[in-house]
Amino acid sequence: MFKRYHSSAITVTAIAVLAAVILAALSSCASTPAVPAWITDYPADNAYYTGIGGSDTGNETEDNELARKRAMSNLAAEISATIKSEVNYRTFEDNKGNVEEQAMEEISQLVEQNLKAVETVDAWYSPDMGYWYYMRLNKAEWAAIQKREMAEIERRVKNLVEPVLGNSSRSIADILPVLIDGWSIVAESPYPGMIQTELKGEKGALIDLLEKQIAWYIGSMTIAIGDEEIIAEAGRPVNLNFTVESSMDNKPGQLQIDLLERNSGKLLLSCNTQSSGRYNDSVDLSGLTTGKNYITAVLNTDVLGYKDKAVQLNPPKTDFLIDLQKLKTSLNLKYTGDLDEFENETGIYGSVKAMLSDTLPVKIESDGSHTFEIDFRLNYRNAPPNDYGFTIIYIKANISIMRNGSSVYTYESEEFKGAGLNWTQANSKGLEKLFEAFGENSEFAAGAQGAFSLD
Repeated sequence: MFKRYHSSAITVTAIAVLAAVILAALSSCASTPAVPAWITDYPADNAYYTGIGGSDTGNETEDNELARKRAMSNLAAEISATIKSEVNYRTFEDNKGNVEEQAMEEISQLVEQNLKAVETVDAWYSPDMGYWYYMRLNKAEWAAIQKREMAEIERRVKNLVEPVLGNSSRSIADILPVLIDGWSIVAESPYPGMIQTELKGEKGALIDLLEKQIAWYIGSMTIAIGDEEIIAEAGRPVNLNFTVESSMDNKPGQLQIDLLERNSGKLLLSCNTQSSGRYNDSVDLSGLTTGKNYITAVLNTDVLGYKDKAVQLNPPKTDFLIDLQKLKTSLNLKYTGDLDEFENETGIYGSVKAMLSDTLPVKIESDGSHTFEIDFRLNYRNAPPNDYGFTIIYIKANISIMRNGSSVYTYESEEFKGAGLNWTQANSKGLEKLFEAFGENSEFAAGAQGAFSLD
């Protein structure tokens, strides 16, 4: 459930880098007199952490400040290396992969906050080699600093989390963000695995105890779906009924449940439960296609405070099926205008039915009563006679979608020209253009689907 990172001592120490810098400086400045021994021979004292830093930019003021900062940085690096090599050091990784850098920065800040404990043993300046600083920190002093700092972190975290742990009046939705805030305080400190304490009667590393509490609360929850297979009509609201349950005494609270397409992971909808963990409402799932849609309902932990954290959670989730069936409707086909030679009405009805069935989420039936009806009117206009003997006509469509006898959407197409040796051929050509245009008409499809979605 949780991802851990362990690190040993740094492979390229600040001492090795510093030695290379010193040797390069000495080789280029062999005539420089009275170079201190601590520059040429790095001092070692088991009672102290040591930091030596130098700078030679040619600007004496700038070198003085930069050399001091580098000595402090090298001192912090030696402390960091010791911590990593002597304890089971735990770190977390940010989105950019920065792990050791953040821990190093924390230690540097801690050293800066305790400057009175840092001793400047010597400082040296040469026009040829710039400024150099020799600083050290007593290990016993540092241990006392660590002890005070860890005690403060422990106090801060326990004051935060203990009031909510075991409090049955607090919901899980309230408790989890508090626990993750406490976890973050410890994880982002210089020594997350070093703080030993007792929490809820159990002893161990504070960060481990917090992770265990988070795991218990997350693991106690399940998502129970009212219907594992939901049959609904396309374009119509889907009634969704589920409950987040917990084996603990605490109520789940108001939680966000995301509905995802199981295969693609695409987010379809986010639902917020009541404080009891219950959700029962009609939802718009117009993004689904007709047919069987496999859905995963999963607890969203980002909104609880887990976004971009290293804690790897296993939130509760469950799968269910939404079988989206086409909406049943009737089709009323009418003809107006110049119809003196009109024939083959049955064939045209079949073509209009097929075109609408392909364009809209509907299943057209001739029998039975339906909430929706489609009135499809074809209006014909004959062109004047021409010298070439061709029959030319113009056709346009007027469409009304009716719900319980009232119009909820109307659409009028442009006119389409049909020509042939006779009226029937001209009609066929004109209808072919009209149906092709409807299949490519996103305006009509969007408006009609919106009408069918009206609740």
